[in-house]
Amino acid sequence: MKSTLDRNDIIYPAGLALLALLVFIYVFNPKIDINGDNCYYYAFATGLAEGRGYVDFTGNPSALFPPGYPLLMTPLRLVTESVVAQKILNLVFLFAATVLLYFILRRENVKPAVAFTACAGVLVNAHILEFSTMMMSEASCILFMVLALWAFLRAWDSASTMWRSPWIYLFLFATVYAFFIRTQAVVLFGAFLIALLMKRKFKLSALLSLVFFAGYAPWGVRNMLLGLGQSRYVSQIDFSNVFGNLRMLLVQAIPEGCLPFFNVNYGAAPQPLLYLIAIIMIALVIYGFWQMKRLRMMLLFLFVGNIAIVSIMNTPSYYRYMVTVLPFITAGVVVGLWSTCDRLCHKFLKRSFSPWFLLLLFLPLPFNKNDEGKHTLFGLNKLSVMDYPITVKHFLALGGQIPVRYPDAGIVASRKPELLFVHSGVQGIRYKEGRRNIDILNDLIDDNVDYIILENLGFQYAYEVLYPFLQYHSNFFTPVLSTGEPVNILFKFDRDAATRWLEEHGYKR
Repeated sequence: MKSTLDRNDIIYPAGLALLALLVFIYVFNPKIDINGDNCYYYAFATGLAEGRGYVDFTGNPSALFPPGYPLLMTPLRLVTESVVAQKILNLVFLFAATVLLYFILRRENVKPAVAFTACAGVLVNAHILEFSTMMMSEASCILFMVLALWAFLRAWDSASTMWRSPWIYLFLFATVYAFFIRTQAVVLFGAFLIALLMKRKFKLSALLSLVFFAGYAPWGVRNMLLGLGQSRYVSQIDFSNVFGNLRMLLVQAIPEGCLPFFNVNYGAAPQPLLYLIAIIMIALVIYGFWQMKRLRMMLLFLFVGNIAIVSIMNTPSYYRYMVTVLPFITAGVVVGLWSTCDRLCHKFLKRSFSPWFLLLLFLPLPFNKNDEGKHTLFGLNKLSVMDYPITVKHFLALGGQIPVRYPDAGIVASRKPELLFVHSGVQGIRYKEGRRNIDILNDLIDDNVDYIILENLGFQYAYEVLYPFLQYHSNFFTPVLSTGEPVNILFKFDRDAATRWLEEHGYKR
């Protein structure tokens, strides 16, 4: 049954817009994140915008990540190189997803104030904001997952004309596209498919399967023809620590990922109290999902499926791979807690429970200054105003000089080539970490390297292997640029001389 929308459904989204604006301004970080993945996304979008195809910063075709998020970045990349613009776009995705989530909850007959509280909890969730303020795919994936649920509800509301409704096709598109943003979103497809089969919607489940596999086929064929192999996530499947991962996810990651009261030490065994809290939270999530009659099975399978997939990965990364389902988990906790409290209040106090008390769940977030990492709004704000470490500043400063001093530099080998590409447009590769001098020389020749950077980012390989190698073969490597302390040095590589030397000394090329 379609819920009735009222004036609250204008007031509360406006309140979410105001909250989003305040939170986004507070935590927005204009700097390029120094992790590699966000730079890859930018490189893929750049290749698409420049008509070179889905290529990385070396100009080579790649299947490292699915193309959904870079495709969303491409229109903006056509008009600007700005990293800040792409980050703002990500926050727009998150806000749009949050507003859609509000209206999903309303269509499932959740009270406006309860729906608002759940969505406010999403907007102040530091983990979701952490990845939404980078050029990462989480925010856009959340948007398309929410869009699929929203379109499904709209199609359901027009059940008598479902096959003629445009919402059914938006549902199919959003479900498939979410998978093209993050491979993990295959769980969304699975959740819908199982739920539809349970509801005996055989035609729709068959159509969903057909569209999903037909949509994936071009990407799979392209990767096969280019010899790019399978997704990197397949290689991370490992069943050796399933129960340990399950304990980490259920007892640590979910409580810490949803609510600001917990500062979990993932390296230590969970305290008994945390087990009790986890049991209560999971019960509330399930109960909250159960209140959403039309979506209950999809949400339950989405929740269980994500936990199952992350638990069989050898790099669960704590809350990292649960970010895309944190909005749904948060909604489940809030709806479940309100429903429980309201039932108890009616039974014992003969009155309703005020949803505004639920805001106390998230009240510590703006004021918690104990954690200086990325787990609180304060931590994100502190990171946003901090400058890069001096080691990174000098590395980027050196990279910025390369296109100015050597516009035809060619391929530059470094520890962080993706960072140099986004910062300065330098085309390069990450040098292979060989241990034998001959292997290192061969790798640099095979990769057509013209320059190499001895960076000072704190990695042992640079000190223990690369620096002695460059000293030993100083006749092939000429220093041409450097920074102050901590020193970063750009070397010109005489590839032809190194090739002749290897041949003269009988080393195979």
